[in-house]
Amino acid sequence: MEILALIGSPRKNSNCEIIVDEMAKGAAENGHTITKYIIQDLDVAPCSGCELCRKGKDCRYEDDGTEIIDKLANGASVILASPIYFGQMTAQAKTIVDRFYSIFNNPEKSFSEDAKAALVLTHAYPGDYDAYLQLTITQPFENNTEMQFIGALDVGDVKFPGDVKEKEDVLKEAYELGKKF
Repeated sequence: MEILALIGSPRKNSNCEIIVDEMAKGAAENGHTITKYIIQDLDVAPCSGCELCRKGKDCRYEDDGTEIIDKLANGASVILASPIYFGQMTAQAKTIVDRFYSIFNNPEKSFSEDAKAALVLTHAYPGDYDAYLQLTITQPFENNTEMQFIGALDVGDVKFPGDVKEKEDVLKEAYELGKKF
């Protein structure tokens, strides 16, 4: 199975990327391939709400997001990882998530029931992000895809790139979550 790791952090060597790399080790142990996308480095236009997808047509944008959407529509699984900035996922992460609409809304496309999804959210300060985490699991994954949601990591107190390397328990949990793919 191909797993798309969508990294929404704009930082190089981010905590999200480190966590996803651990997940990838677990998934690779089960024979899966991981394709990592750093959204910041891609050309991904935001959904314009044009509704072409509702008419069974491909998204109007032909950009790097198209490759991701095509792979998801062809059965790839996904890991979405984003730091929480100002109470929500980053703009980079949200831009690609909004493009999921072009699968959900298209009568000619769908997410695979065999595909799996996982979520990683990081934040600088300890805090209660349970409501946001649950909302992000529900929308887009549980309500708008047919993918099996296998788990989420909510990792606080990681402000600077690399901070998560000091959290061995988080890295172990990430590895174990990756093995669920």
